[in-house]
Amino acid sequence: MKTINKILTAAAAIALSTSCVTYYTVIPEIHPDGSMTRTVYAEADSACLAGDLSSHPFLFEPEEQWKTGAMPAPRTLWFLDDSATMNFYASRTFRPSDTSYRNTPASEEYARLPYVRAVEHWDKKRGLFFNTYTYTCTFPNIASWMPVPPDSLMNRVELERWYRNGIGSPGMNGAETYSDLSGLYDKYTAWVNACYREQMYRTICQTTGTELTDSLKGELMLWMEKRYDFYEDLLSLDEKARILTDIAGQMSGLSGDPAYSGAAAAHAGEWEKELSALEEKLTDPFCYAMLYQVRMPGHLTSANTALMDEGIPVWKVDGFRLLAGDLTIEATSSRANPLGFILLGLIVLVSAVVFFRLRR
Repeated sequence: MKTINKILTAAAAIALSTSCVTYYTVIPEIHPDGSMTRTVYAEADSACLAGDLSSHPFLFEPEEQWKTGAMPAPRTLWFLDDSATMNFYASRTFRPSDTSYRNTPASEEYARLPYVRAVEHWDKKRGLFFNTYTYTCTFPNIASWMPVPPDSLMNRVELERWYRNGIGSPGMNGAETYSDLSGLYDKYTAWVNACYREQMYRTICQTTGTELTDSLKGELMLWMEKRYDFYEDLLSLDEKARILTDIAGQMSGLSGDPAYSGAAAAHAGEWEKELSALEEKLTDPFCYAMLYQVRMPGHLTSANTALMDEGIPVWKVDGFRLLAGDLTIEATSSRANPLGFILLGLIVLVSAVVFFRLRR
């Protein structure tokens, strides 16, 4: 399997192969009467396929309104830069009077994930000749989770190109394509390193209850930048405690305060565990990817995606894309209202009859 780019976390970046990513296909289908059927496809284990729904594969809880079951046959779907096989589904139809939906997390473990916290809205507006349908789904960003803001090294345009809309392949971002984006890749890796440095500094300072002056902190960061490439090396080294001890020693050397090196002697092992736990927690959004295919009545009039599958708008939602801010899926469609045209025809017919009678 292809290896995807190393993923940023607040404490560290980890190398995730595609086998570590759980994929879902989400198909919201709005019907002409304004009702909506939401179907989610996933890969279930053998226990779930055998009927044990306690081991279902979804991040949300399919409650009694949901219909679940094995697909007639497994289906392999393409997720822009990888493929995944789906064999299980959950489906629910909402009434025309329902206009929004929020997931119920399957467990506390998933409650914080942006995919579960998404807010979904759909609507039907009646018109005399055409009915208009709208669909939106907003996912909260994860940029605020990071120790260094993603926009600290990239401007708004660069963030969009790297995390949302790369060039050359519709729907794919720069992290997936790398096409003509080597400069942004360098900025991305520099940002990963900046996050490492900041979080390690914070961890040491939280224990000692004291910080370096701004000028000394600047010297420390330059020293760390020259000494460590966290993006390339740290994950294979597996030496967080030693590195933290090294950094604490440098902080004591710069400031003349032995508290930093003393804290490392007593707490380096705890720091390593703390960073690893934070790393695992903040890596979670990158362990999932959603492919949304929104189906709407009539003629699609707008969608904020360039990716289409036989006229159906498609979006990929993952941790990378949520680093660029909140992500909203938007689509609208228009469908002719036959009654409106029948009424128009009757009006024209009656008008014609009246006109010709008046002329007699």
